[in-house]
Amino acid sequence: MTRTTMATIFLTIVAGVGMAEVPSAEDKKTALAQEWTHFTGVWEIVAVKPEGATKNATRLVFKKDGTYAAQNNKGEELWAGTFEIDPTAKPKVWDHRSHDAKKKGDDVLGIYERDGEKLKFACVVGQWKGTKWVGKPRPKSIDLKEADVLLELKRIAPAK
Repeated sequence: MTRTTMATIFLTIVAGVGMAEVPSAEDKKTALAQEWTHFTGVWEIVAVKPEGATKNATRLVFKKDGTYAAQNNKGEELWAGTFEIDPTAKPKVWDHRSHDAKKKGDDVLGIYERDGEKLKFACVVGQWKGTKWVGKPRPKSIDLKEADVLLELKRIAPAK
């Protein structure tokens, strides 16, 4: 077998593998619908790094309409905003912005891991200047070296 033939076979295999990893629009829609049912609900904040990053919030409520609220231990809303997830991305994507941050042009890019009734997030804070992100890049792992904030949550109630 010639080098050219071997190179062609190799490139065909690599291209095929790369293409196989990109989910179709329908697969992505199905994965998102399934993940959404696991994601929405009331989640207790069990760990935060750096300490104090969530101020007085002790839980987050993720709603089916793509909104969220941070609450204190009395269930009072401290702030609210919107979020988006992409469970087909590697790592899984969780982006959110509070209503106040949106007014200033701030945004939060993050990733997440879900293990049953537990969620872990790593996120960075920045701004979009047109199509250019100004801030640390999106984390690739749940690690404070790559993120501004790490959160660990435990589900306390499913979505209503």
